[in-house]
Amino acid sequence: MRFYIAILMVLWGGVNNLLANSINDRLTTLLSQLDREILKSDQYQAEKETHIDHLKRELADASLGTEKRYKLIRGITEAYAYYRCDSAKVYAIHQLQTAEASQKQEWVNDSKIQLASILFKIAMFDASLGYLKDLEVDQLSEQQRTNYYKAYYEAHTFWLEYYDDGYADTAMTAARDRYYELFLQSLSRDSHDYITYYGIKQINDGEWQKAEKILQFHLPNVAVGTRSYSILNSVLGFLYRTRQDTKTSKAHLALSAISDIRGNIMENASLRELAELLYAAGDLERANRYILKSMEDANFYNARIRNFQTLRVLQVINKAYEANQHAQRKELRQQLGVISLLSVVLMVGIFFIVLQVRKVSKAKKEVGIANDQLQKKNIALGEANRIKEEYIGHFLELCSLYIEKLDKYQKKLFNKAKTGNTDELVKMIKSTQVVNEERTAFFEKFDDSFLRLFPDFVQQFNNLMPDGEKVMLKPNEKLTTELRIFALIRLGINDSNKIAEFLHYSLATIYNYRSRYRNKSCVSRDEFEAEIMKIGTNNL
Repeated sequence: MRFYIAILMVLWGGVNNLLANSINDRLTTLLSQLDREILKSDQYQAEKETHIDHLKRELADASLGTEKRYKLIRGITEAYAYYRCDSAKVYAIHQLQTAEASQKQEWVNDSKIQLASILFKIAMFDASLGYLKDLEVDQLSEQQRTNYYKAYYEAHTFWLEYYDDGYADTAMTAARDRYYELFLQSLSRDSHDYITYYGIKQINDGEWQKAEKILQFHLPNVAVGTRSYSILNSVLGFLYRTRQDTKTSKAHLALSAISDIRGNIMENASLRELAELLYAAGDLERANRYILKSMEDANFYNARIRNFQTLRVLQVINKAYEANQHAQRKELRQQLGVISLLSVVLMVGIFFIVLQVRKVSKAKKEVGIANDQLQKKNIALGEANRIKEEYIGHFLELCSLYIEKLDKYQKKLFNKAKTGNTDELVKMIKSTQVVNEERTAFFEKFDDSFLRLFPDFVQQFNNLMPDGEKVMLKPNEKLTTELRIFALIRLGINDSNKIAEFLHYSLATIYNYRSRYRNKSCVSRDEFEAEIMKIGTNNL
């Protein structure tokens, strides 16, 4: 009997090891696939824009009938719904106006529910609930009643998430639960929404095995790239996270994020949640990339609650990232100490290396301080401070690149020192090629980032200048030196000393450029830089 028990225990242990390896392999594959999909996100987005442009061109036809026009506007609203919230709001209002003009109550009911479902995502809760309260439930069709209850439930859910009250607001929580039950009751038992939201109910009630069985059974029936597939995998991720099975949770969140990217669903909470789990597991590099992508999509989507939720996670990961940088700098100093002890003959060369490392460390520290200041301003200004949120990602990326390049440069110097090639070592240390290349790359990165925020900056800047004084760009040139000066001013950097340090020019040169364009502009000297600050305000 003991012999058989021992055999069973060995077999059971082997099965568990096989399952663990299988989950690990699957997760590794899914994360690699997600990385590839992120690289293709611009391609997917271009396809989405093409589709929307096609609908808009159709809508521009003045000969369209009322019904065709209404359906096109509704189609554009739906195309924007999970892609760009502010545009969805514009077309949802247009849809409601068209419906009211037609005097078709069915269209009006649909449009009010549609508009209400968009408004609560941008934290306009009173307006959202106002449109829903205007509707008479007994005058709604069966599908409209389902959408009505769902909108009511989601509006209360978003309200609780936005104010971070959880279950503290008993009235709001009770209303949310009441409309959740009404929503479930209005659904067909074999519908996707019923299976998904009934699964959520089972999870909240602690019926984990029942929820898993229902959701996993339905998963093959849903197509990748649809919001339904994204939500279903997100719910499964929540289930396994609740059960402390973080690896399976990460796998389903990765599937959800892949589907979000393919479907151009910018309300991609799954990528943010996956970044949190990866951060907790110590995978800081991947967590940082995912949270920056999530922040980029949240800014594009422009729903206030998603911006705040992502920003909170970004702060946590950023602190860990800075701590990791500190550890790397400490390790680097230790390595330099070992080199100095082992290579007395090359002490002079090592001294120059240490000086170089300190300069780079100081530069990284200054970037880190600037990054921290941008983070604090982001928290204070919220959604309106999209400029700082954009540049946090770029500064983090630059810091990571500088650390990697410094590490490679240090190893190269060490190898030269180790082989006794003193002349080559001194030549490399004195060379300014690396610094010049990094400065050029930095300016290219700055130009790309700035023009993504202010694509019309050069044109609007030239509008302030008379003929003959406009800045003419060379082929493939994005910004000139003088344009970079005023780009920095547009970003709020008004101190000429700081601008000179940033661009590596003398203070006198900066003063000369600023004075020249003030004096020759079409507006008064005192108003010129104030006009610069107004450039692009309609795009933010």
